Amino acid sequence: MGRLRCFFRHSLGRRLLLYFTLLMMIPLAAAGWVIYHVSDTRMSRGALRLSTQIMNNVSLDLDQMIADADDLSSMIAADSAVRECLMRQPSNEEEREQLQTALGMQLKRLGAYYDMTSGAYLVLDNGVTAKSRYYSVRETSGMSEELYQLARDHAATQWVNCPDGSMIVDNMGDGVLSAISSISHPQTGQPCGVIVVEIKLAAIKRMMRVDLGENSNVFLLGRDGGVLSALMEDSEQQSLVTELVQGEVIGSKLEVRDKKDFFVLCSRLPASGWTVAGLVYKDFLREDSRHILQTVLWIGLFAFLINIAVSRWLRAYELRPIKAMMQYVKKVETGDFSAGLDIVREDEVGALAVSMKNMTGHIQNLLVTVQQEQERLRWAEYKALQAQINPHFLYNTLDSLNWLIWAGENDRASEMVAALTSFFRIGLSRGNDLIPVENEVQHVQSYLTIQKIRYSKIFDYSVYLDGGVCGCMVPKLLLQPIVENALYHGIKPAARKCRLFVNVLSEGGDLVMEVRDDGVGMSESKLQALGKALAHCGDIRAESYGMCNVNDRIHILAGEEYGISVVSEPGFGTSVRLRLPKTLGGMSNVPSSAGR
Repeated sequence: MGRLRCFFRHSLGRRLLLYFTLLMMIPLAAAGWVIYHVSDTRMSRGALRLSTQIMNNVSLDLDQMIADADDLSSMIAADSAVRECLMRQPSNEEEREQLQTALGMQLKRLGAYYDMTSGAYLVLDNGVTAKSRYYSVRETSGMSEELYQLARDHAATQWVNCPDGSMIVDNMGDGVLSAISSISHPQTGQPCGVIVVEIKLAAIKRMMRVDLGENSNVFLLGRDGGVLSALMEDSEQQSLVTELVQGEVIGSKLEVRDKKDFFVLCSRLPASGWTVAGLVYKDFLREDSRHILQTVLWIGLFAFLINIAVSRWLRAYELRPIKAMMQYVKKVETGDFSAGLDIVREDEVGALAVSMKNMTGHIQNLLVTVQQEQERLRWAEYKALQAQINPHFLYNTLDSLNWLIWAGENDRASEMVAALTSFFRIGLSRGNDLIPVENEVQHVQSYLTIQKIRYSKIFDYSVYLDGGVCGCMVPKLLLQPIVENALYHGIKPAARKCRLFVNVLSEGGDLVMEVRDDGVGMSESKLQALGKALAHCGDIRAESYGMCNVNDRIHILAGEEYGISVVSEPGFGTSVRLRLPKTLGGMSNVPSSAGR
């Protein structure tokens, strides 16, 4: 205390600073305290109204999603094309596959009208299972016979929670809510199967992902009061909400129930009879009023610092040029050479500033030179990698052409020549390194056409291009090496006819190319060896050379966060996914010497 008294006693400026600070801080503190108490009640009520509006919107969105599933089921049951297919009775496996394909195409077309549903399926009494998605049908259905008969023989829609994945197809374990309804034969009017419409649990959680405050939660409860989905998995909160809501009649209008430490906001969805409940803690409702008090305190602190800064301005005069040079150096450290440095003095500090400015100019010139050399090296490496695609395909194709012509199969030989012409025309691309993604898909289709003529008995294939990615530019020759690997190392060793799927999709902000087969797959050790090869941590064998080539080219153009990922299981097949950004800007600034 004695030192503090001495600190102010010998300086009038310090005492004035103390007086002005007290006169400023005492009114601010009093005003902040009054504002906090006055605003606490009003803001708590306003926050509760806002939470109520948010829960109303969640209820409307979820009810619309459920209504869409019912509408899609009704549309499928009433669709003329579907009803026409239902009257067909397949007598052999080929007719069964044709019927499944026709129904699947119609389901896909009808499902396109409903963005909130993830898939639609038909399961008929005659054993036909049609699907709107490209996922493969489960070998063993997840739908029990009792559930099938219940949904088939009753008019009411049966809702089933499937957290472990679809009952109909292998959708990689994504949890879904399934709406199962009956479909009748167009002529007899008797039930002949069921319609299954699925909604992803992840989509429901996204709708429920609203901010109701810290530790708050949103729950979707079934008709029996059980929790179907929750924003956060908290067993204690689930038990609490189930106990508060279960057994009470709740109308479609949102109800607010006031408890000791929280509010429960709940309403029943008319379309399904489910209940949406939100748990909002009262501490969160008072958060805004506490923020006002904190703002007032920060304003007082800021005013205090400004007061000190003004009183010390004169002493800071001599330090200003040095501080300016420090800021200039910090900007140069981050690579910003456009900042200026004003020379305001002619003394020693000014001479130092002139020398620093000249030195920065020399550093900038050196960095530009190094950057140009690195860019040329990057493009030289990219061109070398692109030129290393295996040329043996041309030899094998010409050899097959020779045999086709020798055997007199001129039509197939002509088809192969046309596909080969398209293959090399798109592969050359007039020297362009980036081509539209639809051209890359056409390129791999030409390759598959040639291989299908050569190996018609060992595989079938399908190619899907998402319309949302059309026009995106990608490096050429990405898919063909991956498809070639799948054909020669996944499908040919299998002692059965296999399927090959090529899908080009939009996923988030990225473009994803997937090559998937149901061939022999890879063992765990082989999959680990491939992962090391892609990361350049192990030997690159012949069968993984093409994939490493493609992975390296993606890394050069898009960065290490993009590239190839592989999932495989012995006996079930392999999935290779290539992830790229939808916009590749690296190809637009080609160095002047890159093509030489």
